[in-house]
Amino acid sequence: MRVRSRTPARIANLALGERASSLGMSVRDAERELDQVSYAGQLMDLTYADTHRFPAPSWVLPDFSAAASGGGMTYTPYRGDRTVRSAVAESVSAFLGVEVDPDTELILTPGSQAALFLGLSAVVEEGDLVALADPDYISDERIIRFLGGRVDHVPLIWDMPDREPRLDLDGLESALKAGASTILFSNPNNPTGAVLGRTTIREIARLAAEHDAIVIVDELYSRLVYDGRAFSHLIAEDGMRERCITLLGPSKTESMSGYRLGAAVGPRDVIDRMEDLQGVSVLRAPAYAQHVLTRWLSDDHDFVTHRIAEYQKLRDHTAETLNASGLVSVVPAQGTAYMFPDASAIGADTQTIAKALKHDAGLVVNPGYQFGPRGDRHFRICFAQEERAWDAAMDRMLSTLRGLQR
Repeated sequence: MRVRSRTPARIANLALGERASSLGMSVRDAERELDQVSYAGQLMDLTYADTHRFPAPSWVLPDFSAAASGGGMTYTPYRGDRTVRSAVAESVSAFLGVEVDPDTELILTPGSQAALFLGLSAVVEEGDLVALADPDYISDERIIRFLGGRVDHVPLIWDMPDREPRLDLDGLESALKAGASTILFSNPNNPTGAVLGRTTIREIARLAAEHDAIVIVDELYSRLVYDGRAFSHLIAEDGMRERCITLLGPSKTESMSGYRLGAAVGPRDVIDRMEDLQGVSVLRAPAYAQHVLTRWLSDDHDFVTHRIAEYQKLRDHTAETLNASGLVSVVPAQGTAYMFPDASAIGADTQTIAKALKHDAGLVVNPGYQFGPRGDRHFRICFAQEERAWDAAMDRMLSTLRGLQR
């Protein structure tokens, strides 16, 4: 007998159905359509880095094994093992440039995705307006909608090579005047790889304080910055300690995504709320895995320096190859391992491009519509791939795009 089941509104909100006016279907339906596209050979997934070519630091697995062999607790406090939190707080304090209390201002989470969900859940109520950078991370708007919040998209200006990337501050101020109580953005930006400079960061801090807004900044890629570029942490700006939630983690730069670890730094009351929610949902970050964080941000500086050099070489080669094709244009990433090619010259819509790249070239990419309205005519690629395989993949990519060109 079929059981009648009604989809809760908060689940239906995840589909982003209002985007059907531009996509012809909801974002979720477009993703499911793309999932059904087949390819005769083995797919190459360009939505994440090749962690076989770029593995985690050498000490990660031994530290995990030692914890799992009796050196670590099976059940830890919801916000994380106290000894691990102390080590992480010390390293994070040095990294962010602010003193972080391990007991009151830090929580360890099962991945930075969980930190994002917990952080938003701790500050967004049903009906709240959130100022969200556009484009930005794939899950941002969905979580806000799940929580019953509303989104005001604030343009990220990243595609002008002769100017520093910036958030549209006039647009941000308009959103705040319209009632936005939370600001959310990633820096470095996912999907574009843009890094916001000190001037923009200071202005975001000023506007947040002026309008009494909470800011959630996803700094997952803040160690993965190229060309010796300086990076400004929002939490270190005047007045931001009491209103800034910073999301961090080792999953990308350090290739530790399989360990499911993240961290959030924020005001005491917000961290307490995040722990309350973690305690009734996922409970804690994986207990044995937590112990690999004791050396994160402190013993891996040489590792990260080498990783940046390898990625920067791939970044430069990728940008040169794609821009020389005349088919797409791309602004070289200033951080992250992503770039966001503009395929407007092809003349095909984003979904058609993503489907063709999968079906004809065997390449899985993120279509731009996943990242917000300004992602139209773009697609996201991760260039952190094995070099020879990546060259062959770009050849297939360009050949497929050439076949679509109108």
